[in-house]
Amino acid sequence: MKLSLLSMLLLAIGANAQIVINEINYNDAVGFETQDWIELYNNGNSNVDISNWVFKDNDDLHEFIIPNGTIMGPDTYLVLAQTLADFQTFHPTVSPVLGDFTFGLSGLGELIRLFDDNGTIVDQVEYDDEAPWPTEPNGNGPTLELRNPDLDNALAASW
Repeated sequence: MKLSLLSMLLLAIGANAQIVINEINYNDAVGFETQDWIELYNNGNSNVDISNWVFKDNDDLHEFIIPNGTIMGPDTYLVLAQTLADFQTFHPTVSPVLGDFTFGLSGLGELIRLFDDNGTIVDQVEYDDEAPWPTEPNGNGPTLELRNPDLDNALAASW
């Protein structure tokens, strides 16, 4: 069966849409200095090649390019760490982890974004450190984590 260009594009968009920003560490708890990091999750049923995808914060000059050969299988996680060594000190069994990104995430809240290799936005979260967003992740305990990856991560109630 031969797929049309439109069908192939829709399949690619569908594959990209299954990668979600699932967890954010933007302000370490005291004594747990892992530095900033985010966790991506493949919420779909197929592999997604995220080679050359770009993670950014509010500033378009701040970017981390995901290395070639990075493939996320279905129901898998991937951590992007600001400082790989610091993250691995506190989470030595977590894998895969990629780093180092050269910018930090704001403890006051900000926009973080994930773009595919064509520059198309795949996912974004504009989090905050004040209610209705959970306030514990602001240095007082756990990270900011989605309750379920099927929820809309743009909504504070989903975290």
